[in-house]
Amino acid sequence: PLRCTGDALRAFHTAIRSSPLNAKNQAMKEQAQGTMLKVLTSFKSSEIEQAVNSLDRNGVDLLMKYIYKGFEKPTENSSAILLQWHEKVCVWCSLGSATLRRVLASALV
Repeated sequence: PLRCTGDALRAFHTAIRSSPLNAKNQAMKEQAQGTMLKVLTSFKSSEIEQAVNSLDRNGVDLLMKYIYKGFEKPTENSSAILLQWHEKVCVWCSLGSATLRRVLASALV
């Protein structure tokens, strides 16, 4: 379904923008997590860096939350793909930045 780079990137940005950040509805949060996992796993390895680089700091923070949430409930092959996303996020924020601390300190999506 999301085979074209442009389609995957549009779906990625849509999923980030429509994230239920402060929602109390757990079902809504789980649906958003499932959607984001489908989007993240649709990317080719060579496309991940471009997607990460297209985000601002808040977007990267949210992406990292989704990555960690994905590690909690892995699906077939999702952990390997999420590790690739995690690596690109860590490169983006140079791991020394506050992104990782902010994500770990906040409530996950």
